[in-house]
Amino acid sequence: MDTSVSLYTLMLGLIGGLAVLALVVRMGTQRHAALGWLVAALAVGAANTWLFANGGAGSTTRSLLYIGDPLALFCVAQSIRLALGVGRAPLLVPLAMTGLSGLSLALLLVEAPIAVEAIPAMSAGLIAYADALRAIWRAGRGFIRDGLLVSMSVMVITDIVRFPFFPTLLDGGRAYPGLGPTWLPEFLLITTSFAVPAVVLFIIAAIVTRVIGTYRDRSERDVLTDLYNRRAFTDAVRNVRPSVGVLVVADIDHFKSINDTFGHGVGDEVISRFAAMMREYSPLAARLGGEEFAIALPGASLSEGEAIAERMRSSFAAFSHPAIDDERPLSASFGIAPYSARQSLAESLDRADRALYRAKRQGRNCVAIFGTDQRERGDGTLVHG
Repeated sequence: MDTSVSLYTLMLGLIGGLAVLALVVRMGTQRHAALGWLVAALAVGAANTWLFANGGAGSTTRSLLYIGDPLALFCVAQSIRLALGVGRAPLLVPLAMTGLSGLSLALLLVEAPIAVEAIPAMSAGLIAYADALRAIWRAGRGFIRDGLLVSMSVMVITDIVRFPFFPTLLDGGRAYPGLGPTWLPEFLLITTSFAVPAVVLFIIAAIVTRVIGTYRDRSERDVLTDLYNRRAFTDAVRNVRPSVGVLVVADIDHFKSINDTFGHGVGDEVISRFAAMMREYSPLAARLGGEEFAIALPGASLSEGEAIAERMRSSFAAFSHPAIDDERPLSASFGIAPYSARQSLAESLDRADRALYRAKRQGRNCVAIFGTDQRERGDGTLVHG
């Protein structure tokens, strides 16, 4: 069994190295919760590996494994869930696993046959596997998801193979050599030595991908409204098809006086409500700055854009905030201009801005279309508020 013991030692070193890697990544990713669960899984897994290799076959070792083996798998499943963004496991999962582990401990106390006492704890591990595979299946298709699915499936198959031969793994395979094939401990260790690093690396890849996505969203989104900022809006409109449509630029009327009179808290709530309304009409919505917003309507005509802007104007005019009295109704002005790939989006936004400022000059709370007044083409006067 010297080879078996050396494989256990190799596996212990491998798990320890992966735990260090997970800790390093965790320190660099704002302590992502999925990495915390992964580090816990690797720490418990390392303890389990040591117990299998050096803990003997006594009741203390077995009781620790009946707790530690399912616990490690539960931590892995939780890490996968959080890394893929599908949330924590339902409460029923840990309750069922705890109950099964407790049953193995009870069977150990009444001195049931070792092959029987191990069955509930091994079944608890299969529940964790099922929960992890369900979470992976629910995640969006992609290389990381598919890699996790394959590597976790290999681990499941390995555990199913070891299910009836659990005692043969105790004490480095020396405790009950007659209960299973002599090659089984080496086979399971070799299989696990490939599957475990794959699972760990795919989990880390999923976490890093989500962290990068979060930073990208923060660089592209307005913090208060979660709408695109101007740069991200421009990029998004350029990449959407069809490459022609209508831009609707809007500005909340007299917003500075709302802030000055009722406070910035109320102002932020008005901004958020207006942003939510804009998002209802197009996913290509942006906060250009302050109280100015824009949406793109790919494939829409000017008349369709005007109808949508009019609906938004009416909807916002009907909105009332409890802190703002009815004598100061909320309203917004809108400017509309076409866009196409033949001209820069900045130029199209400028035209929509000119139409917006004409709506302001005409008394606010109205919709103006670029090109319906020749004076706006050369008029650089801007009206704010």
